[in-house]
Formats: sequence, structure tokens, C-alpha cells
Amino acid sequence: MKQKRKVKKIPIVFILTLLIFVFIVIPFTILKITEDGQYYVEDLNTSEVQASYKHYIFASFKMDTIDSKYACIKDENGKILRLQSGIVNLKTKDITENTEYTADTDETGYVNGSYGADAQYLGTSFNGKKVHFKISGVQAWTDINNVELYLYDDSYTLSTYYVYKGSLIHTISTDLVQGNANSIAIGPAPKFLKEDTAYYSYDGHYFYTSYKNLVDDKKVNKNPYYNYYQYVPHRTTSYLNNVIYNTYVNDESALYNQADVFFNIQAKYAINASMMYALALNESGLGLSQYALEYHNLFGHAAIDENPDNANQYKSIADCVKQHAYNFLQQGYLNPEDSRYHGSWFGDKASGINVNYASDPYWGEKAASFYYQLDEDGIDQKKNPIKTIQLSKDLKVYAPNKKDVLYTYKKGSIVSINILEDEHRYYKISSEAPVKDNHLNVNAKYKNSYAYIKKSDFK
Repeated sequence: MKQKRKVKKIPIVFILTLLIFVFIVIPFTILKITEDGQYYVEDLNTSEVQASYKHYIFASFKMDTIDSKYACIKDENGKILRLQSGIVNLKTKDITENTEYTADTDETGYVNGSYGADAQYLGTSFNGKKVHFKISGVQAWTDINNVELYLYDDSYTLSTYYVYKGSLIHTISTDLVQGNANSIAIGPAPKFLKEDTAYYSYDGHYFYTSYKNLVDDKKVNKNPYYNYYQYVPHRTTSYLNNVIYNTYVNDESALYNQADVFFNIQAKYAINASMMYALALNESGLGLSQYALEYHNLFGHAAIDENPDNANQYKSIADCVKQHAYNFLQQGYLNPEDSRYHGSWFGDKASGINVNYASDPYWGEKAASFYYQLDEDGIDQKKNPIKTIQLSKDLKVYAPNKKDVLYTYKKGSIVSINILEDEHRYYKISSEAPVKDNHLNVNAKYKNSYAYIKKSDFK
């Protein structure tokens, strides 16, 4: 008869030790080695600390349980890392230093807080390391150490829009705390905006009568506004009388009596003369900058923020304008196959030349402002009909044979089109770059270049 083997019992002490190790020691050790700082959940209204943690994520969980607009998270140095809602201050660096960001579209970009100090706060990353913000149309993430977060109150000077004598004025904050700001007339005011009212907007398309309404997304307008002079493509024609160009400069300016140069370049390269002149006015301080007078550099070519004295030198004003039209625009910013291309309009930080040309978030508005002043009778606006929309689907731009695809705008992009003709199911449009043998060719002449888009795609 076979004897049954006795099963050895595991000592209770061993089991308890194992449980303590698994459920207490290991978690405690993990928490200890993952400590990432000292964080305080605070009420900004009373300065009362609600709780403190050594993990940002636990402080964030705690903050979410507090029903107060004054709740925030601070680090051990008192820096605010997260708010319920508030303002992002971008002016935290020297004017020679830019703040780099990664847009929601995964494209990298940069902005300089000395030209536009305030942005809308959209949130903080799960680990407290990145801040999500909106300025000049772009939504993006930047390192928390690049910015400062403020709870909104009336003591800060924020950028606002208002209507004055039919024009839309943008007052741009250049210092939230000191109250410094600059005002520019960027274009004709949309009819839905009223005089004697301050409007808040960080994209220039949708407007709000208070900062709280902006945070709550209570818009004044249902449909977006696109400022004509900010979104007109460079591949349009200016019909302005060149005598008007001297209205904005004196005989000490490098731009004085230079109108013919711009119109000759327009005739040769099919690039809007008044847009180039407006950009020159903006970049050269009305033609009075050192680089304009000594280097014949009207457009700030190579005068980067870190080293403006790196600016290109040209043999003449005509040489500079030619290089700008052909090398910088046709070969680069107006070339859909170039990494700098985001649309040929002045634009903002979401689309257009402003995306990569300048660190000033409102560079596009400022250039547009000069064009708006030049076109005081609206001649160019009447003769260059454009249509600007944010795409709900991809938009393919076809060659003249209506088969080959020249380039494609992605869904969600803001696109501005100069419509030449309405042809049943298609729009005949100005191509952004020269077209030869049904392909883009930036080395070819632009004359007689055109393209097509399907009407059904342009929505």
C-alpha cells in the first residue's frame, strides 16, 4: 500500500513577509525613486496651501478635486505650474532669445515674447513639464521654464482688438506687467464687431467680449473672420498708383522713389508689388534702418534675432528686391515643395509666411497693416478676389491637365485661394509656384501659370 506524501505547509510568516514586500515595500520604493520634486496645491486667492506632494501627478489629482478658479500647483521655488485657467506670459527672455515650441500639428516653431507677450493658457502636461498655449492662431507646447503662468485679472495688459472708423485695430501687449502695448490697423473691421468694445482673440478669427468668454468659448461670431490683407496670396497683382508709395516715406528713406523697382519685379516674377513694398516698410522701419541704408537690405534677410548684424548686403535696392522675389519667395516661401512653405499670404503662426519668416507672432498683421494703408481705396481688394477657409478635407491642387497633382493642403489647414475663373466643377486658380509641363518648376518663368482645385474639395 502506497503512503501519501505529506505536503509541506508554507509558513505564515513567509506569506506575510511576501505580502508586505509586494504591497508595501515595492510600491514605497517605486514612489521614492520616482519623486520628481516638491509640489504645493494652493489657493491663489488666500495663499493657503491645500496639500503638498513629491509627485506632480498626485498634486494634479488633488487640484482636480478642488472646485475653485483660484486653485493652482506651485513648485518648491513658488513657480506656478498649473492653473484652472489663466494667461501665459511669453516675455521671460532677452529680446535676442526666442521661445521654441512644438505645435499640435507636430511642427516646430518659435516666437519672441518681446513682440507679443501674452498667450491663452490651455493646460499643462501630465508631468508638469510642458505648457499648452495659443497665440497668433497656433496651439503649441513649450517647456514650463520658457514661460510664466498668471491667473487672469485686470491688472495685466492683454492684447485686444477694437473697431475705430471702420478699421480693425489690434492692440498688442508687449509687457503684461508694465502695461506696454502697440496698436495697429490691420484691415477693414468685420460688420459683426462694434465700436467702443474690447474684443479678445488669440487667432484673429473668432472674437470674445471678455477673457472669461474666451476661456468658455462663447464667441461673438459664428463664422471665422479672415483679414483680406493678411491672407491675400503673393501671386496676385497690385494695381495701385505707385505715387502713393512715397506717402509713407521721406527723402531720407532707402524706399524713397523706389516704386518702379517693385512694379518692375512684379512684371518679371508675377509677385504682388505692394505686398513686397509693405513688407519692406515693416522690416526696414520705413526704409530708415541701418541695414536698409547701408546694406540695401529692405527685408531683414539673415538679420536673425540672435545676431542681427549677420544681415545680407546687396549692391542696390533693385538687387535686394530681385533676390527677395526670386530666391526668398519663388524658391522658398512660395514653393510648396520647400520646408518653409505654409502658404504665400502674410498669415500668422498657424499658416502663411509668418510661420517661419519671423519670431514676431504678429509680423503678418504688421505687414498686412502697411498694405491696408497703401490700398486705402480698396482697389487691390476689389480686383483680386480671394477665398479663405479652413479645410474640412484634404485639398489637392491639380496641374492644367486636371490629372497630375501639383501639391496638397492637409485637412484642417487654413488656405487662401486667388480664383481666376469658375469652371463648372473646378476653380481655376493662381498656382503658388511656376507650372511647366504640368509640374511645379520654381526655376521656370511664372507667366501664364495656373492650376485647378475641385469645388467639392474646397470646403
